[in-house]
Amino acid sequence: MIKYFKPSIFVLSTIPFLVITYKIFFNKLGPEPVKEITHFTGEWTLIFICLTLSMSPLKKLTNLNYWVKVRRMLGLFVFFYASLHLLTYIGIDYRFSWQPIFDDVVNKKKIYFCWLCCLGFINTTYNNLFTKNDYIA
Repeated sequence: MIKYFKPSIFVLSTIPFLVITYKIFFNKLGPEPVKEITHFTGEWTLIFICLTLSMSPLKKLTNLNYWVKVRRMLGLFVFFYASLHLLTYIGIDYRFSWQPIFDDVVNKKKIYFCWLCCLGFINTTYNNLFTKNDYIA
């Protein structure tokens, strides 16, 4: 049972990607396809962030280590869906035109907050990488 836990979480985590791929190839995105892709990937990024952050409390509540073993994989899915979201926003929506992107980040508080959160996650990950000797050869 335990050895099937992690692969099943992996398969379940790829379902949103398969759904958006299906919608793209079969033209099921609606009248604003770029907005649909951007919102879909953004929503799933937030869902996976919440799932990843809930692993430590679940471990403390249930006294099971299985939750912590899944946390890294869920964090990688956060990165995957956030990368898709960012590439959709920058590449498809704004076509790598940097001035409107900069104006959007400065003027819209929601996007500004997301950029600050991303920078905070990057800073925390970078600091943890060099403070824990697990990753350094």
